[in-house]
Amino acid sequence: MAQWNQLQQLETRYLEQLYHLYSDSFPMELRQFLAPWIESQDWAYAANKESHATLVFHNLLGEIDQQYSRFLQENNVLYQHNLRRIKQHLQSKYLEKPMDIARIVARCLWEEQRLLQTATTVSQNGQAAHPTGTIVTEKQQVLEHNLQDIRKRVQDMEQKMKMLENLQDDFDFNYKTLKSQGELSQDLNGNSQAAATRQKMVQLEQMLTALDQLRRQIVTDVGGLLTAMDYVQKNLTDEELAEWKRRQQIACIGGPPNICLDRLETWITSLAESQLQIRQQIKKLEELQQKVSYKGDPIIQHRPALEEKIVDLFRNLMKSAFVVERQPCMPMHPDRPLVIKTGVQFTTKVRLLVKFPELNYQLKIKVCIDKESGDVAAIRGSRKFNILGTNTKVMNMEESNNGSLSAEFKHLPLDRIDLILSDK
Repeated sequence: MAQWNQLQQLETRYLEQLYHLYSDSFPMELRQFLAPWIESQDWAYAANKESHATLVFHNLLGEIDQQYSRFLQENNVLYQHNLRRIKQHLQSKYLEKPMDIARIVARCLWEEQRLLQTATTVSQNGQAAHPTGTIVTEKQQVLEHNLQDIRKRVQDMEQKMKMLENLQDDFDFNYKTLKSQGELSQDLNGNSQAAATRQKMVQLEQMLTALDQLRRQIVTDVGGLLTAMDYVQKNLTDEELAEWKRRQQIACIGGPPNICLDRLETWITSLAESQLQIRQQIKKLEELQQKVSYKGDPIIQHRPALEEKIVDLFRNLMKSAFVVERQPCMPMHPDRPLVIKTGVQFTTKVRLLVKFPELNYQLKIKVCIDKESGDVAAIRGSRKFNILGTNTKVMNMEESNNGSLSAEFKHLPLDRIDLILSDK
C-alpha cells in the first residue's frame, strides 16, 4: 500500500501531526494529487545533486500539467484553480533552486515514515499516544495529570470562596442588626445582657469562629495550590520547553524538523488560566477582608505573600511562553537555516504560547539582537549588530493558522558591523 494511503488510515491523533508537516512551501494538496509519483522519486538524492534536482523538478511540473488535464476533463473548477496556483508558486520559488524543493519533500517523506512507525509501535505495544501523534512519556503523563489536578483544585476553591462569601454576609448582617438595635455592648460577656441577646451573641461568636476557620483553610489551600503551580511550571519551562528549544537548535543545523508547539501551548494556557483564576480569588479575599476583619485575621497575615507569589508565577510563565517559533531564515527559503549577516534580509516569527483571545492586538513587541548588551561591548574586537527597518509589531491571531498569538517579521536587514575596541 502506498505510504500516503497508509497515512490516511491513521487515527485523528496522528493526522493532526501530519497536517503540521505541510505549508505553502510544499502544499498538502500537491502531496495528495501526486502521491504515487512523489513516493517513486529519490528526493534525498535530488537534494544533494543539482542536476538530478533540476530533472525531478521539471518532471514534477509535467505531472502537475497532466493532473490539471484530468481535472479539466472532470470539469473540477476548484481543483483546477488550486493546481494552477500551486504550479505558479513552485515555478516562482524553486525554478532557479530546485534542490530546495527536493530537501523539503525529502524531509516531509521522512517525517511521514517516522509517524507511521510511531503508530505501528503504539498499536503493537498497546501504548497510549498523544493527540498530536507523538508518544506521551511517563513524565508528560504525570504533567498532564498534575494540570488536571490543578484545574480541579481551582474549581473547588471557587466553591469554597462562595461559601466564605455567604457565611461572611450572614455574619455581617447579624452583627449589624444587633448593633443597630443597640443590643451589642462593648463587653461581650456582660451580665447586663438579656438572655435572648446573650443567645444571639453566642450564635454570632460561633459564626465568627466558623468564618475564621474557613478563612484559614482557604489561605492554606491557596498556598498549597501555588506550590503545586510552581512545581508544574518548572516542569513546563525548565524541561518541556527547554527540550523543544534544544530540538529547534538541532533543526537549525540540519536535523529533522522540530515538532509543533500546540501541545506545549495547551499546557501553558491551561496553567495560565488557573493562575489568573487564583489571582482573582486572592483579590476577592482582599475585598472580603476590607468588609469584615478582626484580630488575628489570616487574610491580613498571609494575603500579601500569596499575591506576590501568584504575580511572580504568572509573570515568569508569560516570559517563558514568549518564544521564537521560527528562527531567522531567508524570506524565500523558510525551511533552510540562516547565518545572519549584513546585506542579507531575513524573516523570523515569534509566538506567545498562551492562547488568550482578549490579548489579540494588545501586545506590542520589538525584535533585537540579544547580544547587544554592555558585557559584549566590553570585549576587545566584539561586533555590534543593529536591526534596520520595522522592528516593532503588534501580536495578533490572524498571522497564525491555529488562532495563536504571533507576529512575523519579514525582510529585516542588519546595518554595517561596527568593531568595538576596548582600551583595557
